[in-house]
Amino acid sequence: MPADTLDLMPGLPRWLRARMGVRAASALSAAVVVAASLIVAGAALVFLVGQSLRHTVESSAEERAQLILERVAGNFRGAVNENAREALGALTADSDLAQVLVEYDESVVVEAATDAVDRNVPISDLAPAAGENILVEAQIPLVGGGSVDAVLVAVGGSSVGRPVDVLYAMPLTGVQAATDTLLFYLSFGIPILIVVAGITTYLFAGRALRPVEAIRTQVAAMTEKDLAQRVPVPAARDEVGRLAETMNGMIARLEDAQGVQRRFVADASHELRSPLATIATGLELLQRSSGDPATVTALRGETARLGKLVEALLLLARADERGLQPRREEVDLDEVAEAERGRPAEGGIPAEVRTEPVRVIGDRGQLARVVRNLVDNGRRHASSRVLVTVGRQGDVAVVEVSDDGPGVPPADRTRVFERFVRLDDARARSDGGSGLGLAIVAEVVAAHGGSVEVTDAPAGGALFRVRLPALEQPAADPQPEPVAAEAPAPQVTPVPVRDADARRDPATMPWGIPPVGSADAAPQPAPRPHPGRAPVPSPRDERRPAAVPVRPDQPGSTIR
Repeated sequence: MPADTLDLMPGLPRWLRARMGVRAASALSAAVVVAASLIVAGAALVFLVGQSLRHTVESSAEERAQLILERVAGNFRGAVNENAREALGALTADSDLAQVLVEYDESVVVEAATDAVDRNVPISDLAPAAGENILVEAQIPLVGGGSVDAVLVAVGGSSVGRPVDVLYAMPLTGVQAATDTLLFYLSFGIPILIVVAGITTYLFAGRALRPVEAIRTQVAAMTEKDLAQRVPVPAARDEVGRLAETMNGMIARLEDAQGVQRRFVADASHELRSPLATIATGLELLQRSSGDPATVTALRGETARLGKLVEALLLLARADERGLQPRREEVDLDEVAEAERGRPAEGGIPAEVRTEPVRVIGDRGQLARVVRNLVDNGRRHASSRVLVTVGRQGDVAVVEVSDDGPGVPPADRTRVFERFVRLDDARARSDGGSGLGLAIVAEVVAAHGGSVEVTDAPAGGALFRVRLPALEQPAADPQPEPVAAEAPAPQVTPVPVRDADARRDPATMPWGIPPVGSADAAPQPAPRPHPGRAPVPSPRDERRPAAVPVRPDQPGSTIR
């Protein structure tokens, strides 16, 4: 059960809260809210009704006392005592609580009173002045014993020259009876309303959660073979509807991921089947014969191709598992591109290389693989020319590989970087490649914080453009004056820039580059000096055969 549902009922035991569903929690919450609201509203109602009835009683008592005083003051009988008795007899009933007090020289005498009160003792010691009106709540003693809560009004006046006080009390028993009746009905009505609200909320919550239950049932019944199905989307565009749309979107992504996985397995099986069949056939021929050099050459070629394919699959699998984590060292991107100038074309079109000095931070082997894969892709589709350019645009290093082939249609310019995607109609190994080269380019460039895109080349073919963060170009230092007989400075080996705590991938080598020291290694051009930076030899330069440096103004050349 969600934590927020448990928090709605902090007063209940945890085991009970844990066993309550959303419907029960909603019903209980609604019942608690309704109960609190009705209790507050009922208390306010009782208070307001009591105050209203009390105000009515007070107004009636004041009005009756004032009428009695005016009749006494009217002097209808000529004597003050007779006026008092005549007024009470005309304006009151036997059950009323009223007295008329007349003040003489030495005392105050009760000259008239109703049957319910004592005729000799005043019901109150209030003594209002002439024209004064006093209203209090008091206990009024009765003739037969006992007392009653009442509103007592005392008004002062005069009759036949004598001060007269009229005391009139109106009982509050009607007010108390009304409030008690109201409390009785509320004590029964509020629990009934609470129960009705809880049951209604429970039923409506179940009806509202019915689409959620349908979604849960559909998802629970789905397997990896049912990803084409979708959960039902209710007509209401509310939270449940958005939940269903989100679930369908997730299932669609799972279906796409499953489709990619299945295509990956099918394409990998297809690619691995051909070299394995060739190797098996060659081994069978070797077993039957004494050894044909052509067969051995073919087996070596297929073995190399199988090794490249397995290496590419492992690289992509590592990228899927934890992402590529390239080594961080300073790499001369122009030198990486210059290596393509001397690489054999293997019967294809040689690459023209035009570079300017630019340096980045990254893995030299992986960056060389990026350039090599783009060049190999251009060679497969070019008609007569493949051009590699390396330059700098502000703080970005740009590598462009263009060809004069058929180009890439705009609709496929994003899809070409997916795995095993080849735009060739036939899946010929010599024409279409394995379909992993551009996928590796995209993974490696993304791991180096760059981007890759494909557009139309000026020659009409495809132009692949890679952008990488470049190091700041150092300012040119003034040339020091030569000093005679100065000892040569010791050679310093550059230290790669690394993150000591980061897990890095092992050093990689691009496809087709033989290991250092191999007999058939192609000569590599020497690094060109950067402006304002003295060339610093590295261990790789010491093992590389000497070559003629390329001047900065030297145009791109074609090796044929």
